[in-house]
Amino acid sequence: MLKRYFQPYTFRGKLMIALYISAAFAAIISLMLAYVISHVNVQNELQLQQNALAVYLLEIDKRTDLTLPTMLGMMDDVEDTHVELVAPDAPDLPDDLFTVLSERSIYSVLDDMSKSPITYVQLNEGLVRITSLYERSLFMVAFFRIISASLTFLAVFVLMTTFASFRLSKPVQALTRAHEQVQEGDFSVRLPDNQPGEMGELMRSFNDMTEALGSTAYLQKDFISSISHEFKTPIASIRGFAKLLQMPGLTEEQKAEYIQIIAQESDRLSRLSETLLRLSALEQQTALASIATFSLDEQLRQVILRLEPTWSAKDIDWQLDLQEVSITSDQELLNQVWVNIIQNAIKFSPEGTDIEVRVFREENAIVEIQDHGCGMTEEAQKRIFDKFYQADKSRKQEGVGLGLSLVKRIVDMLGGTVSVTSAVGEGSTFRVELPVSPPRHIHAGQAAQANDMEVQHG
Repeated sequence: MLKRYFQPYTFRGKLMIALYISAAFAAIISLMLAYVISHVNVQNELQLQQNALAVYLLEIDKRTDLTLPTMLGMMDDVEDTHVELVAPDAPDLPDDLFTVLSERSIYSVLDDMSKSPITYVQLNEGLVRITSLYERSLFMVAFFRIISASLTFLAVFVLMTTFASFRLSKPVQALTRAHEQVQEGDFSVRLPDNQPGEMGELMRSFNDMTEALGSTAYLQKDFISSISHEFKTPIASIRGFAKLLQMPGLTEEQKAEYIQIIAQESDRLSRLSETLLRLSALEQQTALASIATFSLDEQLRQVILRLEPTWSAKDIDWQLDLQEVSITSDQELLNQVWVNIIQNAIKFSPEGTDIEVRVFREENAIVEIQDHGCGMTEEAQKRIFDKFYQADKSRKQEGVGLGLSLVKRIVDMLGGTVSVTSAVGEGSTFRVELPVSPPRHIHAGQAAQANDMEVQHG
């Protein structure tokens, strides 16, 4: 059990080792400081005790007629203290002792931090020295005073360190377990997002990531279903009518009809493949192929004319309000934007209705394309530019939900924005806003791409 938490390569193991090392250093420093403080306190206590005893002797000497040996005998009951008479010519007396005693009656000596203090008091019958019985074991006195407190401190510190390591590593372990679940394909996992600080930001970012991965996984599944259906239908038609062509007794009109259906379904497969390849290429593309100045209103007129067979079959009328607006951008890519949006407007417009197209300039160039078709729900509007998304799940309309994601990618590359407003039963309005001149990053990307081509050809 402990091995699991103390493995050096685990976050918890590393954290606990670091905290224990910190605790050891803190304990050593604390013990040293505690010893010094305790040692000084013991010396001060002993010195105060000796001074109090010296004052007591002076009072007895002044107020009574007791002899010095009698007074010294009374001191035998004082704990941890030794009182003795000292000859004035003793060799171990301090040099300035008698000079100090000529001014006052008590003199304390503390020459070394490792020794106990010594107090001298001048009485009428002689010089008395007061010493501590701890003179040679002052270290032990101070050490025993702090050892119990230090051991308690160490025990508490170790417990707090262990608890802190578990608390600090708990979010990381939760993140690790969640990551393992995501690796196994479970994108529903969520972490608590109420953690403070950087760990909370990390968990919220993880939740955003799993939500995005879940949406992508859902879209991919939906795409596989959609793309399978879209490929399956024309392939089944081609196979079925090809078998019909093999039947004997067909008239020329029947053969022509079957061949025409096979050609139409083949074109449908081709368009689907081209759309997928075009979107894949755009996702890999980081710079524009070419930038030129052209008339935006004229480009829209040409797209509408090119799609004339489609909208004429539905008897659609056009309401055009096209101001003269020139922009500098990628004309070929922008042409794909208008083709996709206008084709959608035609596809979802009832027969005999109008489609309105407006072009005008404010700070940027703005194009609005409005139809009066079935419209969209709020949920559909939020996801309409997602890859593989189809608002119409009934598959009554052709397509796999790639056209508008293609539009979004191109408009983003051109430095613009695209949005939609819609209401169910009232139609939809697509609004594209484009800069009249390309942003700096587009110029830089194109220049870098041109340099790469020169190097390759050189």
